[in-house]
Amino acid sequence: MVKEQFIRNLGIMSEEEVQRLHGTTIAIAGCGCIGGFSAELLARMGIGKLILADPDTFDVSNINRQCAATHLTVGQKKAEALKNHLLTINPEMEIVCYNDGVTEKNVAPFLEGADYVIDAIDYFAFPESVALHRAARQRDLFITTAVALGFGTSVLTFDPKGLTLEEYTQIPEDITIDELQGKTFPPSAYSQKLPDYATEENISGWIENRSIPTISVGQALGPGVLVSKLVLHLLNRQTPKIVPDYFQLQFE
Repeated sequence: MVKEQFIRNLGIMSEEEVQRLHGTTIAIAGCGCIGGFSAELLARMGIGKLILADPDTFDVSNINRQCAATHLTVGQKKAEALKNHLLTINPEMEIVCYNDGVTEKNVAPFLEGADYVIDAIDYFAFPESVALHRAARQRDLFITTAVALGFGTSVLTFDPKGLTLEEYTQIPEDITIDELQGKTFPPSAYSQKLPDYATEENISGWIENRSIPTISVGQALGPGVLVSKLVLHLLNRQTPKIVPDYFQLQFE
């Protein structure tokens, strides 16, 4: 019997599929833009459990684009604020928070029991992203990520038996997490065609200042596509494009 809250899912999904989502656990590393909206969409889809991780707190500059960022949550831990928001949507959802974020040391328990992984780690925390991918591969878990590109998005999904994040970003497979400090995901790896505003000069300046311009629509498009592909994959309806291939939606 499907609960009233999820009754409108029927017709698009079968009752069996709705119940399957209720028994699914998704690990989301990063609770800001991509991670926050992905978590909300999954909560409204009826996912039974979320494992959230983020070491940061909300500030006023997050309000233009992040799901749980409001003037009421400024100063609050992102994972906890997002948890509180999600529980107003589905009070019966199980949510576990890692308020120190994902690290090389805690990534194993973070992924315990997960069925799928979303990498929404901050762009400037690339070493932690590599640690997450390595741990996901060891557990045979698919891991998906999205990036906002102005008014568009790219979504990349990594098969645990396919091309690795290290291979895709052209870093040594045996590089240590400590050796990765200061490195970032190369912007060209997100898309063969970046928006016009993303010139090499601008990108260099943004990375140097550790501040990348981004707006709400791209940060909403990414999770919309990501969650659609993730859920279709979970339900064995459709396999997403696998890296080195990726999905891109771009408006000029």
